[in-house]
Amino acid sequence: MAKHDERRGELRVLEREHRTNNEKVESEKTLPVYDATVLVGLRTTVFDAAIERVEDDGEVTIELPKLQELLAAAAVARCLMPIKLRGAEIKTMRRLMKMTHAELAERLDPKTAAETVSRWESEAQPMGGYAEKVFRLVVCEQLKNDAPGVNYNASMIAHLAVLDPWKADESFQVPPVGLWLCRLKEQCSGNIIDAWNEKKAA
Repeated sequence: MAKHDERRGELRVLEREHRTNNEKVESEKTLPVYDATVLVGLRTTVFDAAIERVEDDGEVTIELPKLQELLAAAAVARCLMPIKLRGAEIKTMRRLMKMTHAELAERLDPKTAAETVSRWESEAQPMGGYAEKVFRLVVCEQLKNDAPGVNYNASMIAHLAVLDPWKADESFQVPPVGLWLCRLKEQCSGNIIDAWNEKKAA
């Protein structure tokens, strides 16, 4: 749950389950579109899932279900976009995987230094094409279990032709990942689960 107090401009993130039953709610509605970029750390739009509540005291609360899965789905979907990763995105994904600079460097290639990962994140040094593909693969393999609704397999990364649109246009912005919460049937168990699925632009 993301709580936003408009009087102070503060944002805090809580899981849905942390909301207590004795909290009074004045009104509640599901938003058709919600920009979750600040919460996720990657450009992300959520469709028909963010719940906006107005408390008795006027405080506005935005609740996003299955937050960990939302973060994972956004990261995997972004890795599948054929657009070069920016430093802030690399940093966000490393943190989602709960890795230090040194741990990520070791996972990518034992010869990679932790300082190199830090330079990629600050954009002091560009990440090479091969390193970026390996990085995308590491992210997707690590987070795919929390993102069952995003269509992914390793060959998709192997065959990805990554473009760098900033060479032609420095003001280019990465299109947001669009996600919606849907019900899926697990292939192994047959269980029905709620999962974040990628919504293609109309």
